[in-house]
Amino acid sequence: MIPRVGPGGSSFQGAGLYYLHDKDALTSERVAFTHTLNTHTDSPDRSLKLMAWTALHQRELKQAAGVVATGRKLEKPVYTYSLAWAQDETPSREEMVRAAQDSLKALGMEDRQAVLVSHNDTQHPHIHVILNRVHPEHGRAASTSKDHLKLSKWAEAYERDQGKIRVHARVNHNARRDRGQFVKNENITREEYDWVKQHRSLDPEAIRDARSSRQANEASELRNRLTRRQSALEASLRREYAKPRAKLDKEISALEERIGKKGLFRAVVRKLFGAEKRDQTQLASLTASRKAIEARMAERRDALKQDYARDWEKMERRHAAERIRDERMIERKRSEGSRGRSGEVARKSFRVRANAETAQHAPAPSERDRMAKALSDAARKAESEGDGKTREVSDKRLERAKRRAEGAKRSRSRPRNRDHDKGYERE
Repeated sequence: MIPRVGPGGSSFQGAGLYYLHDKDALTSERVAFTHTLNTHTDSPDRSLKLMAWTALHQRELKQAAGVVATGRKLEKPVYTYSLAWAQDETPSREEMVRAAQDSLKALGMEDRQAVLVSHNDTQHPHIHVILNRVHPEHGRAASTSKDHLKLSKWAEAYERDQGKIRVHARVNHNARRDRGQFVKNENITREEYDWVKQHRSLDPEAIRDARSSRQANEASELRNRLTRRQSALEASLRREYAKPRAKLDKEISALEERIGKKGLFRAVVRKLFGAEKRDQTQLASLTASRKAIEARMAERRDALKQDYARDWEKMERRHAAERIRDERMIERKRSEGSRGRSGEVARKSFRVRANAETAQHAPAPSERDRMAKALSDAARKAESEGDGKTREVSDKRLERAKRRAEGAKRSRSRPRNRDHDKGYERE
């Protein structure tokens, strides 16, 4: 089980256009099934409209529930993530829906509106979750703090319940986190982010050529770095071991010359007085010292080669990830371009602001609450004027407030969005 959290967004229309259709058309052949949660309808399109309506009326929902409207404006009410199984797994529809519901409980978002979409366009089974962070009753936004860690622990528990651990690295990471260590997957560097931002508007071939040139330069720089490090290492070895090794070579040569001199009488005398044995012992010691120096030098050279091999392997893995990221970016651009014309058809059918069929499913402030608020506002304005005209002005304002409330009651069947500045959906 591998959960992946999406970047989020502000358009339920765009989420439906991508997840509920094929990548290059308005057809839906890759959609295996859909399932809705907390939307009171089985239609995914209508559910997305309802979710957009809820996000648009977040302020009214908070007022009706008595929630103080504080904090920043919610810019991204759309929250998406996916759950992917291994290729050899064959979960049923009920199992996939149940897993998605359990993951929502782990995130603390089980009471939010959501649409589940399963695709069959990959070798591994997977399901996408499109969720509305705005609560349909009190309007509070769900927190996404530490969502990756929550999903990671839930996925580990899911695999343990299934009886087979498939991602062992996740188990190790969670164990280290439980011990208080900070563990985070490797993200792209700032330099790589700037490069992607600079080249993402180019043509696919231009992006591939630029990436190949960049990676070739990195490989050449790594080889040049190895050459420089080897030169520096050899210079350091000469400074440290040149004199000791030369001294040992001189002593070894002298001993070998003394031991190798011929003469029967000389050999007998050296053997009788033990000179031969002492020279052999000293020669063995000097030879061992010289071999130790050569071993230390070889060890430092091998360490440099091993570091280079690790750096090269790390670079190849990074290059492979960069090429995959580029292809995904190219595919995403192609999909966005191909959906340009066909997307207009879907956008025209996506109506939220003046859609009574959508609004009737969502809780809205009652007319009693509207009238009470209007009367209260009128009374406050009247009291602020003072000068003995409080009662007279209050009566006029109260009468005007009643007429406005009655007019709102008669036009209740035609809900309108007065929050034109929020910009979640475009009509």
